[in-house]
Amino acid sequence: MAAPAAGAPEITALDNGLRVLCAPMASARSASVSLYVGAGSQYERDELAGVSHMVEHCVFKGSELHPTAADISTAIEGVGGYINAGTDRELTVYYAKVPGPDWETAVDVIVDMVSRPRFKQEELEKERSVILEELAQVEDSPYQLVAELMSEVLWRGTPLGRDIAGTPESVQSIPYEDAVAYWRAQYSPGNALVSVAGEVDPDDVLARVSRLTEQWSPAQADERLPAPLNSGEKRIGVRIKDTEQAQISIGLPALTSRHPDRHALGLLTAMLGDGMSSRLFLKVREELGLVYDIQASLALLRDSGVLQVSMGVDPENVEQALQATLGELARLRDGVPEEELERSRRLAAGRMLMGMEDTRAVSAWNGGQALLHDEVRSVDEVNERYQAVTTEDIERLANEYLREDELRLAVVGPSGEAERFRELLRF
Repeated sequence: MAAPAAGAPEITALDNGLRVLCAPMASARSASVSLYVGAGSQYERDELAGVSHMVEHCVFKGSELHPTAADISTAIEGVGGYINAGTDRELTVYYAKVPGPDWETAVDVIVDMVSRPRFKQEELEKERSVILEELAQVEDSPYQLVAELMSEVLWRGTPLGRDIAGTPESVQSIPYEDAVAYWRAQYSPGNALVSVAGEVDPDDVLARVSRLTEQWSPAQADERLPAPLNSGEKRIGVRIKDTEQAQISIGLPALTSRHPDRHALGLLTAMLGDGMSSRLFLKVREELGLVYDIQASLALLRDSGVLQVSMGVDPENVEQALQATLGELARLRDGVPEEELERSRRLAAGRMLMGMEDTRAVSAWNGGQALLHDEVRSVDEVNERYQAVTTEDIERLANEYLREDELRLAVVGPSGEAERFRELLRF
């Protein structure tokens, strides 16, 4: 295994393959424990769409040491902490944050519930209904719905092109036995990682995790499924919905999560639409008064990536807002002044550094990198990458990735025809 970067915690692999890393934070009064698993929507066949999310729900229903859901929550909340989880495209994470002296409680609860869940069939049947309500909630949220529609436009026909929670049909039909088999395969110690940060001693953490996971047997986890980006056909998705605003998402294929240019593209994205001093906010909100909020974001995965611009706008102003937004995208291709790039560097570095004051953020920063890439880049190393970005890099990337022929569009609102939007989707 490669040596860790300066300032980054070392990753230790146990005999069963489980990886552990610990970041002591001398001034912290809390401790956060995150357990990452290589399970998510990109690992799911069509007939098992949503099984990763379903397993996440079932893991919370009881374990060997804490037989019920109430036992799990009480153990953490009883010391003043909180516990939660999330399923994404490439991973699932379970995490708890507690006062520093209670770190052992968090480790015990998280490790036990993930490695030894009771996984009763009757609990899974209950969770089907809960997940169906979760899917219905997305359907009633135009902001979330347009994000799902953009995923469909970008990755149509692949595991990434559908809701991470699956579809109502798949959630209702996944057999209990298949859900258990998926857990046994993906929740192998060799496909998992424990990340701890805060008021802790690394040797104590490693010893406790080792003892708790001695009986966690290895299994052969499935590899993630191919999910190529849509080639460019059917680049527009429209959902007619009786809403006050039209929710709009503009998407452009971007980089992978380990591409050498990812830091430069991150700064470009920040200049475009991160914060109240960004180009889109100043133009579309402050100057034109067309939106309340507009933002650009960058999602980088191991196999692909996407740069997105999202906004909510009065249906009567859709055309003007789209034209203004696309105009700012095109203007970036003309280059940026050094002072604007420097502001973007300071914004990105400042937010990253301030985030590292929180034990949960540090645990997530280390754990996500380690699970997906088997290495951890320190914040200092990432900051050095930001500082090395030049105006020439920004202009080169803007011309390479901000291309009219690669534009995608998703719209959720009271009216709209794909053909009309196709005519508007031009620089």
